[in-house]
Amino acid sequence: PLVELLQPKLGNAFVQSLISKGEQGAWLPIFPCWNSYTAAMIGDHSTAFIASAYNKGIRDYDIQKAYQLMRKNAFEMPDSVDYLNGKGRRGINSYLKYGYIPMEDSIPNAFHKKEQVSRTLEYAFDDYALATIAKDLGKTEDFKVLEKRTLNYKNVFDTSVGMMRGRYKNGTWFEPFLADHREPYITEGTPRQYSFYAPQDVPGLVKLMGGPKKLENELDSLFNKQEYWHGNEPGHQIPFLYNFTASPWKTQLQVNKILNEEYDEGAGGLSGNDDAGQMSAWYVFASLGFYPVDPVSTFYEATTPAFNEVLVRFQNGKTLKIRKISGQKSKGYIEKIVFNGKTIKGYRLNHADLIRGGELTYYTF
Repeated sequence: PLVELLQPKLGNAFVQSLISKGEQGAWLPIFPCWNSYTAAMIGDHSTAFIASAYNKGIRDYDIQKAYQLMRKNAFEMPDSVDYLNGKGRRGINSYLKYGYIPMEDSIPNAFHKKEQVSRTLEYAFDDYALATIAKDLGKTEDFKVLEKRTLNYKNVFDTSVGMMRGRYKNGTWFEPFLADHREPYITEGTPRQYSFYAPQDVPGLVKLMGGPKKLENELDSLFNKQEYWHGNEPGHQIPFLYNFTASPWKTQLQVNKILNEEYDEGAGGLSGNDDAGQMSAWYVFASLGFYPVDPVSTFYEATTPAFNEVLVRFQNGKTLKIRKISGQKSKGYIEKIVFNGKTIKGYRLNHADLIRGGELTYYTF
């Protein structure tokens, strides 16, 4: 999303490269390295990248060709040779059959084996990404199927514990349940950390958890236990989820702490690998005062900017001045946000509005 905001021409070139790779190898790459296919990571996020660009108006490529490649990843199982060479979604047959990847499917042909719950959550997000394009292109039948699959995250949410959990083919849950331990069904994290991952349907996740107050309590618990791990990018949206509760000021509090505690200009200044620049992109977004909780959508969730004034120059020739006006004894909490003279309701900003330029002012107390 940061590339799409600041350098949409480069973002368009990325999409064209993904399509070219898909044409050359007959499959859209999932985690391309060394100009080759790999099964190194989970998810199918080339689809999410293309959908994000498309939804933000970056469209100088053949979207029909792109759609067919994305659809193939989402609906088809490669033959054995292609699968071994890293093409296609891992565990796709199980995912299509059960609506989640059960514990019995160990995903042997992958660098990250097992990790069934994390895969299910990532695939549900990618299905949502593809659904947004299917809807826009009038692919009605595909859209209906994908829209339903968007909610597959619910299939691995155990309401009895209020978190994501490994599940077997017969519907029973993995035992024992250890919320704060590394489990084989979670990628590089814990069930608690991954339980906040449904960026495509945060309101639905909130309801599943038990409502906004319950979400707030769960977020408080995560941060109080120091279980939030900024070094693992799938959790980067978590601090901004307070915007979906009655305490958005806690987003501003936690984001400010992360900016100051998790980044440094010296050796070891990042708390995790800067995978595809995401650690850095988070810092830039958070410093500007907004972040794409759902990167496929055209919306950002607001937080307090790090600087008193920033000027953003867009490739369309427009500029956006971001200002922070603080009261005499301000603690940095947002009182109101004004965009081009109009007060914003809530904490949501629109991509299309921002790239038209103007002035975005945060008043803090």
